[in-house]
Amino acid sequence: MLILSSVINGILYGGVLAVLAFGLNLMFGVVEIVHFFYGQLVMVGLYVVYVLVVWCHLPLILACLIGIAAVMLLNVLSHLTVVQPLLKAPLLNQFLALASIMIILENACLVIFGAGYKGIPVNLPVLNIGDLYIRTSNLIAFVGSLITLGLLYLFLKKTYLGLAIHAVAQDREAAKLMTINPKAIYIVTMLTGGALAGVAACFFVPIFAVHPHFGGSFTLAAFVTVVLGGMGNLLGGFIGAFIIGVVTMLVSTLASSEVGEIAGLLIFVVVILIRPQGIMGQRSGI
Repeated sequence: MLILSSVINGILYGGVLAVLAFGLNLMFGVVEIVHFFYGQLVMVGLYVVYVLVVWCHLPLILACLIGIAAVMLLNVLSHLTVVQPLLKAPLLNQFLALASIMIILENACLVIFGAGYKGIPVNLPVLNIGDLYIRTSNLIAFVGSLITLGLLYLFLKKTYLGLAIHAVAQDREAAKLMTINPKAIYIVTMLTGGALAGVAACFFVPIFAVHPHFGGSFTLAAFVTVVLGGMGNLLGGFIGAFIIGVVTMLVSTLASSEVGEIAGLLIFVVVILIRPQGIMGQRSGI
């Protein structure tokens, strides 16, 4: 039953990882840039919610909505000031610039909030079904993640902006001939990616306490999930998220959280060695 509980909680955790993977994949597929500080956006979202609830005494739901808006704004500002000017620059320049933003955000939070953990006390019961224990916080995050991904699917498939995002991702020059402005679509994409990071932060509020280096592990987890599933493949990222979530939680229960993280990375390394393009990616070649 302990193993079954770990598997179920791993699946629930994988749902939130899937949201992060979708956001990362979406921005890579459209803007064609690797978002190295995506986990730090989640960290900023958690800090914003913490400040609004603990310092300003706002209701949690309102604080979460403001937190999502703040992360969206931060993501767009970083795009306009750093990403957009470097779209045609060498990959090394892009890497160094985005890594610099990551370090700036971490150190800014360190200066403002200190190195300690900051959490919001949210008392949620643990579901007990016989000998099976499920965290309510993980269940809420999982259901919320599925709803978020469903809304994202409808947005991408059923709206003009969503179809325009698909068009720009598939052929930027052809999209221009259809009177679609790629720069405007880039902004919409960054807003969407920021919204997904903000939503993930809200789901993490009752699960984690935040600290200045909180985002690094989730940036790594999102990248591992995306590459495992196949870079640019939304379905692959979805599958990869549940693989990483289940393996990490299961091994963490049987051994320790540190060994669980190692196991998740080992699964990633083995899959990439066998299938470099990822589970759902297409093999590149001439």
